[in-house]
Amino acid sequence: MLLLPEQIQFYRTHGYLVVEEFLTKEEVQLYEDEAQQLTNYCYEQGDIVSDWGCVIEPLGCGYYDDDQVTQQVKSDRLSYISLRAQSAPRALPLCTLGKFGLLAQQLLSQNQPTYLLNEQYIVKPPHSESAQFAWHQDVLYFSESQRQHSIVSVWTPLTSVSECNGTVLVEPFHDPENPGVYRGMSDERGSFAARMEAGSAMFMDGRLRHCSSGNRGASFRVVYMPQFS
Repeated sequence: MLLLPEQIQFYRTHGYLVVEEFLTKEEVQLYEDEAQQLTNYCYEQGDIVSDWGCVIEPLGCGYYDDDQVTQQVKSDRLSYISLRAQSAPRALPLCTLGKFGLLAQQLLSQNQPTYLLNEQYIVKPPHSESAQFAWHQDVLYFSESQRQHSIVSVWTPLTSVSECNGTVLVEPFHDPENPGVYRGMSDERGSFAARMEAGSAMFMDGRLRHCSSGNRGASFRVVYMPQFS
């Protein structure tokens, strides 16, 4: 999948880009199955909201043994695919590195290879109104050295999302000439709540300011989010 020039320009101007029907139904099911598997594992260790903060990292939640999650797994494509294929069909890590990675590389606009920095499932249980994320910029969660490079997060709902079940609220860049530089505190009047179908994807510049509300709905709200640099 190749992005149009106007899509890339929109991303650079506003700090985000929504791609509808990014994943096929079969791909959505792959990630949804793994999310359920990892969520069940994490529930055995504690509460998803209070103990896990709604964030489940496949390589960091303890599902894999510590000696399996080596530096080579984090830096070598084949080693990563081999380990991830132990908990999900091989098509899943291939999709993460291929389909997600290809579009991320186009938005990062660099000649150097694109790297997967992190991946996580963001799981909000039913009726978890306290499962909120305050306004933040993803880039601030990375080290100083990692911040020297552009970062793109791909917020991908595996279930339909709206204001009712804890969707993401986005505040577009104030000044395209100074991306990520915001004037004053977050102003919800300049933001919008994303309404997206399962399998759509929002590509977000690491400097984009955003937050999310709690889940007032009766079903789990699950999002997959890989991050690239």
